[in-house]
Amino acid sequence: MTLNLRSSVVICAPQKRIFDVISAPERLPEWNVSIERARRTVPQEPVGIGSRAIMSGRLLGAHIESETEVVEFEQPRLFCTRAVRGPKLSTRFTLEPMGETTQVSVDVSGEVPGGSLGERLAEGFLRRELALSLERLRTLGESQISNC
Repeated sequence: MTLNLRSSVVICAPQKRIFDVISAPERLPEWNVSIERARRTVPQEPVGIGSRAIMSGRLLGAHIESETEVVEFEQPRLFCTRAVRGPKLSTRFTLEPMGETTQVSVDVSGEVPGGSLGERLAEGFLRRELALSLERLRTLGESQISNC
């Protein structure tokens, strides 16, 4: 079954600052509540189209490991990855500056095993995880910003 989620958050921080956090695999555990560890497949390689990352964490209570590839990269406004191993999800971040703030929109899509029941369970879980992750991203992005 196909999963499609969309969410957004307004962060009182510059667009580039938020893009740098989102696009750095090593920073995923700081804000993505599902990720415990993440690394680039080629250490020190700049992030861009075709670069890959390996991450591990928990999804629906189970330990997972996945590998993603960057498929869209337009610094500082667009960042998109697709899974090449693990849960077959694509995640697309669009960052739009709004004066002193940045609106971050996230689209998550992909295939979920388990038929319609699996889709409903995964959608509810992933929707909550996405909301929590965006709140952590907002908190991280706004840390050390005094004009908000």
